[in-house]
Amino acid sequence: MTARPDEGAHRRRTPTGLKRLLLRLFRVEEQPEPPPGSPESLRTFRASPRFFRYSVLKWALGQGGAILGLIVSAFGFGFVNPETWTTDIEPFDGFRIVNPVTWTTDIEPLDRFLWFTQVFAPLLIILFLVQLVASFVVLRLGYEMRWYMVSDRALRIRYGIYSLREQTLTVVNIQNMAVKRGPLQRLFGIADLEIRTASGGGSDDDDEDSLSRGLLQGLDNAEEVRNLLLASLRQSRDAGLGDPDDRSTVPAVPAAPVEAAAPAGGDSGSVLAAAREVLAESRALRRTVARSGS
Repeated sequence: MTARPDEGAHRRRTPTGLKRLLLRLFRVEEQPEPPPGSPESLRTFRASPRFFRYSVLKWALGQGGAILGLIVSAFGFGFVNPETWTTDIEPFDGFRIVNPVTWTTDIEPLDRFLWFTQVFAPLLIILFLVQLVASFVVLRLGYEMRWYMVSDRALRIRYGIYSLREQTLTVVNIQNMAVKRGPLQRLFGIADLEIRTASGGGSDDDDEDSLSRGLLQGLDNAEEVRNLLLASLRQSRDAGLGDPDDRSTVPAVPAAPVEAAAPAGGDSGSVLAAAREVLAESRALRRTVARSGS
């Protein structure tokens, strides 16, 4: 099978120079190694362009909440005069701290605190704008670096830039697959494919880091990927295969005739000879298994 084209999913890419710089900075390869399996069976899937728009919407909602918090803080702490939209008012005018010794308000107002906040308010706004741009670049690059690779033997999932996660699941160990769509995902026409395996990791099955759980996010062809995995799984199980790396063929070794044990009180020499023959056969069988495994 040939890889399905991305259908323009990554037409608008991160600038090449910036992308290379960030990949070098975080020491991440642009493309993961293919999973075990036949090269002819390899299929590569990417997240849908609609998944990027879905992620941008969630990112914008979060940034909008932060901007709203900055605006409320600016008015609340007196950075901005709501009548003139200037900073010509004195914040906390007349507000005084209680002296814990005399329990009176004979201490000067919070002049130092107000001076500190007014001086550093522009710096906070600049930092917010910097993180706004940086977080969007990371969001875009994270979308481009999301890979799903399916072969006849295994599935490989890789995503992330700063925190890279790569997971390989053996097809024959798949126990359950489910296509999941939330209300917002249905609006964007995308879905997640959740895969459960019998790997038996030590973490909770519902944990994102569980070794027995794989998640393919943002697919616009989740059913196609699920059917492909089902076909590979059915082919493996019909052939009676387990994990190919764990299989070893042990050739049959013809058993040599063993003399019958002497009856009680009989000649002990024949019993000793029979025991030696059994020991020799066991050693020969062990050598044969060792050669077939290598």
